[in-house]
Amino acid sequence: WKPSMIATAWRRWVRPSAAHARRRLSCIRTFLRGRKGPACRAGERLSHRPCSSTQWRRSSSEFAGSGELTHRLNQIAEQAIGKEDIQRARDERDRLLHTLSKDDVSKRRLVHNTCLKAAANAGLRTEAERMYSEIVGDIGEEDLNSKTFGKMMEACANSEPPDPVGAKKWAAKMQEVGLETDVEMFNILIHCHARLGEIGEAESIFDTMLKEEGIEPNAITFNSLIDSCAQLGDVERANRWFDKMQRVGLRPDVQTWNALINARAKRGKATRDQRQIVEAERLLESMLKEEGI
Repeated sequence: WKPSMIATAWRRWVRPSAAHARRRLSCIRTFLRGRKGPACRAGERLSHRPCSSTQWRRSSSEFAGSGELTHRLNQIAEQAIGKEDIQRARDERDRLLHTLSKDDVSKRRLVHNTCLKAAANAGLRTEAERMYSEIVGDIGEEDLNSKTFGKMMEACANSEPPDPVGAKKWAAKMQEVGLETDVEMFNILIHCHARLGEIGEAESIFDTMLKEEGIEPNAITFNSLIDSCAQLGDVERANRWFDKMQRVGLRPDVQTWNALINARAKRGKATRDQRQIVEAERLLESMLKEEGI
């Protein structure tokens, strides 16, 4: 495994925890003291994305009820980080499709969508587009569902660098085929801009979702917005979104606290401000108390 692959696996598999938050604080302290040791370098490589794969995306629960049909394929897809994993997913997909009737569209779509999740998780847009063409060739475009388009958007959001233009293209195509927009779709778009630190764009999408589409945000929505502020070290803006999250009655989770800590980390590294360390420690204690960790 190359270091970059390990970093990708960490970002996409590991749920942020109290231990992770403590590691970040250790890295910040080391940086502010003028020493940049292995722990700090590791912390930079494994920089946290507060909205993890199982939280900002449609999780594996979307395939609930499928029983054993896609169990192995779903495991491969959840852990996919490279082209070798994509090939394994394809092989398992083909094996499953061979056992299904051509008329069983719902199960064939389920298998295709589960395979597509592998490309989405790995952020491989080209592979996702190839899979999309294969799905259309098998069951036709009229039988696609929102999960199919959601995975295409996720592939754009997870790519390096993120591709918000591509994500919006798939969102538009989803609407063209008559599928309704939902909070998950907007969360992906917001997260895509959040990864780029484009807070203005992320906030604009939030306004569209709430005011034009009448779709209520959830905790994942706010976590992505706070994360977008964190990328820029904009502590004040992150705090405003945190306050708004609480005002609408949504409970902060581990992702929220880590995003707030990350905002202080960015500010502290940029300004060498010891007060940011104190504030980050306070947030860590709040997280430990609120989450019962």
